[in-house]
Amino acid sequence: MAKKSTQAAPAVENTDAAETTRHAAATDKKGKATPKRPNQSKARPPVNPPMTAKEKREAQKKSGPLTKEQKKQAKEDLRAERARIAEGQWKGDPLFDKYHLPRDRGAEKLLVRDIVDSRWSVGQYYMFGAFGILILSTSGSVQLQSYLFIALIALTAVIVVESVFLTRRVKRIVFKRFPKTEQRKGGLYWYAIQRSIMPRSMRNPRARMSYKAKEDDLGKVVK
Repeated sequence: MAKKSTQAAPAVENTDAAETTRHAAATDKKGKATPKRPNQSKARPPVNPPMTAKEKREAQKKSGPLTKEQKKQAKEDLRAERARIAEGQWKGDPLFDKYHLPRDRGAEKLLVRDIVDSRWSVGQYYMFGAFGILILSTSGSVQLQSYLFIALIALTAVIVVESVFLTRRVKRIVFKRFPKTEQRKGGLYWYAIQRSIMPRSMRNPRARMSYKAKEDDLGKVVK
């Protein structure tokens, strides 16, 4: 029994030496052992992101209170988003349709705006005229008030006549270019009239065309 034990010992030593040699050979290629890959997880968006402001508020309540830095960053992001939307709404080009109000979207509405902005009209001074007549009528004689009332009626009549010619031009140009449009005629006419009685500097989206613009330039996309 003693002889068997003595003979088995060198075999164990040889096995340990072989494993050590194999391990050393594996690490000698790089000079060091291969480090383990860190277990890093990438940030992923939520499965169901909030679609409305109400859902966003509810999600914030569930996630817990925000820190001061997070609140400050959220305010800055909101301010930047509002500024970008305001700038896009101010630009009349259809490339910014995603920022426009639903009433201003579409190539037909762009063409109508250009038609209105390319012509001078008395209607664009209607607001100032009506306001001036109202102020003068509060501090004047009865005879002056009657004259001012006649002037207001005359101004309204001129705007009505201008609106008739404007709607005819809208009909001729818009429905010639877009014969299969889904826009209602009445909606486009009213859209043109509303814009025509607004002061040119207060129109939103802003006016792109000058009074010297040609008909072929109306409705073109400016990149």
